[in-house]
Parts: sequence; C-alpha cells; structure tokens
Amino acid sequence: MKADISVIIPTFNRATMVCDCVASVLVQENVALEVVVVDDCSPDDTKARIEERFGCDSRVRYIRNEKNSFQAVSRNNGAKIAHGEFLLFLDDDNLLGVNALVALVDEFRKNPKLGFAAPMAVHKRLGKNNLIWSLGSDFNRWTSQPKDNCPNLPLENLPTEPKTYPTSYYPNGFMVPRTVYDAVGGFDETYEQIFEESDFGWKIREAGYEAIISTVARTDHLGFLEPGCVPELRQLGIEKPYRTYCFARNRLRFARKHFSFLQVLSVMFVFAPLSAAYYGLVALRNHRPDIAWAYLKGTIRGILALR
Repeated sequence: MKADISVIIPTFNRATMVCDCVASVLVQENVALEVVVVDDCSPDDTKARIEERFGCDSRVRYIRNEKNSFQAVSRNNGAKIAHGEFLLFLDDDNLLGVNALVALVDEFRKNPKLGFAAPMAVHKRLGKNNLIWSLGSDFNRWTSQPKDNCPNLPLENLPTEPKTYPTSYYPNGFMVPRTVYDAVGGFDETYEQIFEESDFGWKIREAGYEAIISTVARTDHLGFLEPGCVPELRQLGIEKPYRTYCFARNRLRFARKHFSFLQVLSVMFVFAPLSAAYYGLVALRNHRPDIAWAYLKGTIRGILALR
C-alpha cells in the first residue's frame, strides 16, 4: 500500500524558489501525496505563481497566514489541514531528491520506535557546493553550541555504510508520523523563529522515540541570500535584527527547557555573556550596531525568561 504523505512547505517572499521546491516533491513516486504551501503573508506574487504553475494539480494546496507569523506557526497551520499519515516539513529553499519520501517511510516501517527521520541535506550554493550539512545534529549542553557530526563533509567522502545516523534534531527538512506530531503537541509557537526545529526534535526524543538522518533520502539545499546580506553575518545566522533577537533569546529558552540545572547555569552566566560579546563585536565590525543591540537585548530577555 502506498504511504499517505503530506509535505508542508512554509514560504515567505520566495515565489520562484518555492515553486521549484513544490515541483521536486510532485515527481516523487509510489506515494499518495499532497503538498501544503503555507504562505507567511508574502508581499510578492507567491499565490499567483503557485496557482499558475500548479492550479490544475489537486495535490497542491495553498493557504496564507493572517499575518506574518514565522516558521513554527506556519508549520502548525499546515499540519492542521494536512491529511497524511506522515508529515514532511520542508523548507522552501530545497529540491527534494528522487524517491526521498519512499526512503524515509521505509525507515518508519522497519522501526516502530522511530519518531523522526530526515533526508541528508547537501548544500548547493557557491562556496558550499556538494557539502553535506551534517550527519547528526545536537547541542553541547554546557554551552548550547551546536554539535554536528561531520559538518560540511564533501559528498564524495560519504561512507557507504551506515545508511542512517542518530540525531537529536535536523534543520531544513524532516518527516514525522502524524501520531508523533500530535503526541508532542506540534511546534512551540512561542519560539517564533530559530530553535523551534531543535525543540521539536528534542521533544520527540524526550518522548521516547528515536531520530535518524537517512543518507538514502536526500535534499539539495539551495540556501537563500537576500540582496545586501553580509555574508559573515548570514553565516552566523544574525543577518536581520529580529532574527538575531530571537536567536539569542531562544538559545537560552531552549537551554532552560531541556538542560539540567547546572548546565543551565553554565549557559546563562558563562557562555551567554561571552556569546553576546562575540556576536556584538562581529556585528560592529560589519557596521551593524542594530544587530549587536538585538543580540544583547535577546540575551538579556532570555536570561530573565521574558518574551
């Protein structure tokens, strides 16, 4: 029997990119498929482009948020109307590899304890072409810094075995059974953006499920660089003031929620001030005092547990 899959794609102001992403999903074989595009109030012609390109395909559904609400809300809104037994949450700057959906579903069929499976993300952009994002994502619980297995490994160096790697979360794209999504309560919308994916993966692991990355399933990650973006700041994830604020605040909210008491103290009172100083200096060096202030403000509010 064909697997029943809903692919949920949040998007904002990336009409061409999201259309290409949807097209890569629709060529998947041996699955019963629907695609839910969740438009986060894009000011561009996303709706018109989706209707023009996919209006005759009943598998594609388009919804629009009432206001710009970021990724967690967009994913939850998509899940609310999705019908699939499995939900794949996919960022719009991806091209899904052939038969990726079948490969992921096979992992769930083989392992009843599996609650989260991600396709291997391969970078497809200048400066990072054919580098694997990671073969396992986690955090250092004493610093809250990301801890990745083989980050930026050249694709040609990928071992033939094993075919799966354990992980605690994975950005960019991941599949969960509908029952698991419901059991953990979906995405925590108070994060708004940044760390909502990490929190979602950790909730699944803490509920007793396993999580993996499959190298058989693949997605090409194109990345999205806005005009005028400073590459050094983009690489650190602090290219916009509000995104930077959420990054600093949510890093501490995530630690408070998932780490031990002593680990939280380490993150809050040792690493967080050092991190604020580092990111602030990088922002100032790139003539962005607004970014430096946003990170400092997010750090202070994260320490004080304020929204």
